[in-house]
Amino acid sequence: MDKHLIVALMCCLFMVGCKDDFKDPSVWDLKSCDPSKPVEFIDFTPKEGGVRTRMYITGSNFGTDESKIHVMIGGHKAPVIASDGSKIHCMLPARAYDGDIKVVINDKDGNVVTEYTFEERFNYQSKVVVGTLLRNYNSQTGAAPFQDGTFADGAGVPTSDWMVFDPKPDNGDKIIFTCNFTGGSEGIRMINLTKQEVKTVYAGSRSPKMQTFTFSADGDTLLIADDNGRGTMGDITMPNIHYLLRSEGFQKLRTYCYSSCAYGLVYMPDGTIFFATYPNASIMKLIRNSGVPVIDGSGTVAFDFLRSSGRQVKMRAHPSGKFVYVFSRYEGGIYKSEYDPVAKMLRSPTLVAGSTLAGSAADVKEGAGSLARFGLPWCGDFVKNPKYVQEGREDIYDFYLADQRGQCIWKITPEGIASIVAGRSNFTADNSYNGYIDGDPLHEARSTTHNL
Repeated sequence: MDKHLIVALMCCLFMVGCKDDFKDPSVWDLKSCDPSKPVEFIDFTPKEGGVRTRMYITGSNFGTDESKIHVMIGGHKAPVIASDGSKIHCMLPARAYDGDIKVVINDKDGNVVTEYTFEERFNYQSKVVVGTLLRNYNSQTGAAPFQDGTFADGAGVPTSDWMVFDPKPDNGDKIIFTCNFTGGSEGIRMINLTKQEVKTVYAGSRSPKMQTFTFSADGDTLLIADDNGRGTMGDITMPNIHYLLRSEGFQKLRTYCYSSCAYGLVYMPDGTIFFATYPNASIMKLIRNSGVPVIDGSGTVAFDFLRSSGRQVKMRAHPSGKFVYVFSRYEGGIYKSEYDPVAKMLRSPTLVAGSTLAGSAADVKEGAGSLARFGLPWCGDFVKNPKYVQEGREDIYDFYLADQRGQCIWKITPEGIASIVAGRSNFTADNSYNGYIDGDPLHEARSTTHNL
């Protein structure tokens, strides 16, 4: 993660700040170029850089109205911040790999006066940055609605708590399934990164009770944990796990199991299912009843995760199927439970990282093992590390964790070393860790709780 994917107003504020440094809009007379005179292009600088690099294009007769100046770099539109007539100030867009620089100058009526492409190419350097994937926000009203459709047409997913990549998407598209238990128009949605569109697959009456979900081993079934409000072990009056089928477009909700409330669940490669419930925060092994399509809640306690609070325990199975990570927003640690494939049972967990929760965003702390301090852990996933593959390690995955209180993304190595990889930048500027700011993960970027 993010992988969690929202246009930031802070970028606009940043651009305005840059514009003010370049010219004073209160006294500057915005004029388009003079069509009766030639437009000259001399050079551009710098010659290399990554996304958000400030570029200056020099020449003459550009005009001072930046709305009449259009710059494309590597086939992508570059934001034009300002022009003083002989120098254009713009910003390098993302994915400008080809490096060709094309400039179009319009007259006051929007007609093309000249179109110029530099022979020399810009050397685009890829670097890791935090970027806005999806956000539909009205700055005047503050509205940020859920809305299906294409990214370009204003699709919106203002909150997102739990995300899972589709393991076998149609046509090879990159698709993320996401839900938002904590607020807004609760439901399960598909975000197609390839087609750049959002589609709600389920938004029924049970939506506010569904915190997490996972795919079956074959990728054809989506199983959803349901906080049904039944906090007594053995209570089978309401469903605690539902499922959606790929063959039905994931749109028809069906009951899978009746038992006490469930917050998290994992589906092991051999088909064994475990879910987390409220009483003693027990991790339950679900017992299948042969020939009965709806399971009656029979189960065996694998272990009790917490004694003091059983709320909102989450689980993620390692891609190898050898173990499961268990964590909760009410517990400051990330725990590891080994899986016994013979007994088909999870063993009592051991601490990987963290211990007690940080009391505030200012109290989160990087560190090894129990020295780390997380805010409110909510969603995490395993990510393959190419370096570990080259080194021939047994475990080649890091665990990335979204922290609601800490307003950041953590990376936890297999050895339990926890470090912040994105968010919490520029605290000294305004004594705040949250906001909508893209850019360098640790020096510019910020996020706000529940963002995608």
